[in-house]
Amino acid sequence: METIYKKVIWPLYKTHEHALDALKEILNGNEAILNGLKANDEIKKELMNILKERLVPQPVKIRADFKLTCYTFDGIEAIKEALLNGEKKGTKKIPIKFSIIGAPLYECSLITVNKKEGLEIMNQALEEIKRSIKARNGNYLLETNPQILGEHEKSLSEQLNEARNKEDISEGSEENEDENEEGIKANLPKFGDEEFKIRKTKK
Repeated sequence: METIYKKVIWPLYKTHEHALDALKEILNGNEAILNGLKANDEIKKELMNILKERLVPQPVKIRADFKLTCYTFDGIEAIKEALLNGEKKGTKKIPIKFSIIGAPLYECSLITVNKKEGLEIMNQALEEIKRSIKARNGNYLLETNPQILGEHEKSLSEQLNEARNKEDISEGSEENEDENEEGIKANLPKFGDEEFKIRKTKK
């Protein structure tokens, strides 16, 4: 065990924030890290077998929110161009998705098993959007830095959609209550004052 720590684990802490991140990169195909270890081929082979069996990478979602405005004559086209330029920073392996939360607020998101690479790509995309919109006399403001969403954490756009759905349901319930009240009132028999007195006397 001490040999494994000396030849594998401790060296990985010198190049990475956490050895686990390095092991995930090795499993993801970054052989340069594996070749940089001083362990022999037998240890490296056994390490790969263990990683493939026990360290299956889990995809994570990375998200950032930003504001984008441009009040020039071709402002809409400038915003579209900026978003397309940012999208180009994505790759086939890690594509970037942009969605509008509510103008001028936008959301940038991607899904990847490599957190470090995902954060780098997103930062590059946001920088490209900023450069592109500034070149067209527009404005860019980063609302929330790129962050990794937890397993049960929802993005801002998802939270807003849920809130809208709850409002729609609430409004629909109120409308139904009003209709029911009107229906009850409409079905009540109408008595004149004289008829009401007669009925009351008979009782």
